[in-house]
Amino acid sequence: MYKNILIGIDGSKQAKQAFEVGCSLAKALSAKVSLLWVVNRDRSMDVSFGVGAEFYQDVADQAKEKIKPYQDAAKEKGIEVKAEVLIGNVKEVLSDTYPKEHQIDLIVIGQTGMNSIEKVVVGSHTSYVVRNSACDVLVVK
Repeated sequence: MYKNILIGIDGSKQAKQAFEVGCSLAKALSAKVSLLWVVNRDRSMDVSFGVGAEFYQDVADQAKEKIKPYQDAAKEKGIEVKAEVLIGNVKEVLSDTYPKEHQIDLIVIGQTGMNSIEKVVVGSHTSYVVRNSACDVLVVK
């Protein structure tokens, strides 16, 4: 059924829950897991605050340290896993770019993420991924 599972990680409680569910599925299905942390490149911050590539790279370097324990935990469960941190538009990378490039057939993400402004019923990134992904999406509460 599912051979390549993408789990969105952002440091939130719901991302941790998505990780646990995604790993359980991967283990049961003998699927590979891709852990992905996307550092959101916000063009309005670029313009308004003069934020540049160096700022985003610093955030990405921090995310690489934060994603490593997830990768280690998946390996301990006997799951074939890779972890990546990318800089870009979270919605597009999670729903389109990464899944197409890596033959992802299931995306597992938390209902909401770290941005409290977007924590309405379903986070804006999550709802976008559900609406626009070409593969199945499992939303974890």
